[in-house]
Order: sequence, then structure tokens, then C-alpha cells
Amino acid sequence: MKLTLELDGTLLGKRQVEWAHHLAHPDLNPLLSGPMLGGEVSLENDLCVYSQNAAFSDGLPYSGLIVTKRPCRTVFDLTPEEVSATHALLAEVRSLLDVTVKPDGYTVGWNVSPAGGAHIPHVHLHVIPRWNTDAAAGAGLRYFLKAAAQALSIRPAVDGDLPAIHALILETGLSTGAALIAATLEQSSYWLALQQGNTVGCIGLEHGEGASLLRSACVHPDRQSQGIGGQLANTALDAARSRGDRAVHLFSSQAGAYWARLGFVPVPVAELSRALPDVPQVQSGRVRGWIHSETAWKLDLSG
Repeated sequence: MKLTLELDGTLLGKRQVEWAHHLAHPDLNPLLSGPMLGGEVSLENDLCVYSQNAAFSDGLPYSGLIVTKRPCRTVFDLTPEEVSATHALLAEVRSLLDVTVKPDGYTVGWNVSPAGGAHIPHVHLHVIPRWNTDAAAGAGLRYFLKAAAQALSIRPAVDGDLPAIHALILETGLSTGAALIAATLEQSSYWLALQQGNTVGCIGLEHGEGASLLRSACVHPDRQSQGIGGQLANTALDAARSRGDRAVHLFSSQAGAYWARLGFVPVPVAELSRALPDVPQVQSGRVRGWIHSETAWKLDLSG
């Protein structure tokens, strides 16, 4: 069987909307009351309930949930007593399923928060029996996540990503250590391109008044000529438009033809310096003296 998983970027938004709805209406929590817990099989102890309800199994036969009786948002919020009660009930569930449906294996796990796939802010442990005859036999919890990781993704950087950004800048020969980015992302925005869990590209914007400086646009040598740089550039330019920038500037002495294809035009270095006098790269260029040997470019966003 060939399975194609399409992720169009809308799933997280749906999860966030559902999560917010349930937070705003805790009285409608389907894991505390209602039909979800009224399944064909039900077990419980003092702190937890197990429900196996075919109407909510999404086609996974004999799968069920272990839910705390106390409203509790995630597995990390469980008390030691609830952890123990969950484990004890899980053992009962396994004993029951081993006898009644005789699975060859199990997939057991929690989703945490919308980014982790959760849409109801009440901790629930998925217990999914598996058989050797399953179409997805052999695929575990990480299988589809690893498959998705093969695809390129772009996300905003955080301060903890700075070492990876520094390393990539040096590896691509974009800059020497003298012109690396600051130790924090204050007044800046950076994005990473990720593939198979590795940082394969980055780009940044240093923000001024009504304009930004695009910098540190680089792609790992093994991933160049695959369109990654263009995706990063478009991400940064979209962000500049969203924050209301009238222009984006950059320095480039060697890649001018590339930036010209994106609409940038050469301008005097003095014009860039006047537009963005306080951004780190301009200040660094002045102090270190390299700014006057660079070529400045500008993309007008006001039209």
C-alpha cells in the first residue's frame, strides 16, 4: 500500500481553534461527560476512566482512551497519584484486550497541546491495539513524523538556534566571524529551513523604522539549487510586508544578480545607512570599516 500524507499548513490552526473553544467552554468537555465516554467497553478506578467507543475511534478498531476524572490539561500536569492510577488502569485494559481481541502489538501515547496534535485540553491516553495484518503494521508513533521531517519546513528562529545559524553562515562562506549576528534576536527576526531535523538554510531581518535589513541569507552547500533560498527570501519579504515596512535593504557584493531577479535595485551605501542607521549590521560595518566596500540594494514595498 502506498500512503501519501498531505500537510497543507492548516491542521495546526484547526487544532488551535478547537483547543481554544474547549478552554472557553469547559462545561462542554467531551472527555468528562457526553457520548464519548459512553462506549462499548468502560473500566475505571478512583482517578481514571477507560472508554472504548467505536463512534469516536476514527476507524481504529477497539481503540480507546484513558482519561483522568479530574480536569487536567496535559500529561505533565498529572499528580503522582494520577500517574500511578493511569498505569494501573492501562494494565487492566491490556489484560482485557489481550483476551478479547488478541492484538499482536499496541500503540500507546499522549498528544500534548495543539502543536503536538491535541485538540481537547484534557489529558487522555490513546490505547490502540495493532495486528500484523494492519495496513500500517510496523509504523509506530514516530513513523509519520519522520516522514514529514523529510520535507522542507521553514520556521521562525529562537535564541537557542543562534549557534546553528552561526555555524551555517561560516560553513557557507557567507561571512567571517567578524560579521556574525548578535548574541540574541532582539530587534531582529530570523527563519530556519529544516530538513530531516537539520538546519539547511537561514535568513534574517534586522528591523528599523519602516524598513528592514535582509541579511544572513544562506543555504547549506549540499542543498543549494533546490529552491530553498527562494522560499526563505519570500518568507522574510512577506514578514516585512506584514510589519508595514516600506522597503527592505541588503548588502551583497557577489549575489546581486540573484537579488535583482527578486526586484532589488542597487542604491548608494549612504542611502541604506540613512534608512537603517541603528541596525546591528550597519553599526558593525561602520565600526569595522567594511561598509564602504559593500554594495547596497533596496526593494521598494510601498507600491
